[in-house]
Amino acid sequence: MIIADKQIFEKLFRDYYSLLCNYAGRFITDYQIREDIVQNFFISIWEKKHLSVTEETFLPYAYRSIRNSCINYYKSEIFKEEFFTNLAEEWKEQLNEEEDFIYQKEVRDALQKLPEKCRKVFLLRCVTELKYKEIADITGISINTVKYHLGEAFRIMKEELKHLIFIFFLFFSEFTYPF
Repeated sequence: MIIADKQIFEKLFRDYYSLLCNYAGRFITDYQIREDIVQNFFISIWEKKHLSVTEETFLPYAYRSIRNSCINYYKSEIFKEEFFTNLAEEWKEQLNEEEDFIYQKEVRDALQKLPEKCRKVFLLRCVTELKYKEIADITGISINTVKYHLGEAFRIMKEELKHLIFIFFLFFSEFTYPF
């Protein structure tokens, strides 16, 4: 099917817009930015007059494009001073939402003791749950360097929170394995 056909395009938009916005939510928490990315995706495929897809190929194509757009968004934001400040604030808000988590101050203090690069990689992994390769793409470093910074971040966090070691592993264990 040719996407330039208005009826096909409208059907794809109606059927997949919400799904693609939710998918973008895996990478970006701000709903407005997710909508912008998905809308830009649909604009770009509309402008490709001769793009031909099937039912089986549209969704993988859309997912890849949305994922890449989210990574490109982070790449553009990474150079803005407030990006990591906002990411750290978002992480703090997540901690604050956990009413049962009584060690918020200790974790925040430990986070502040991380070297800047370690903190950036740590936040990208733990807040956005990006894969190592995606973090490497965003930050412009190798996957091995991402692993190094994550290892350093976890080592420092472990040392800073040694009196809460059980809580630390319980809280962060889901982020230690690549997806």
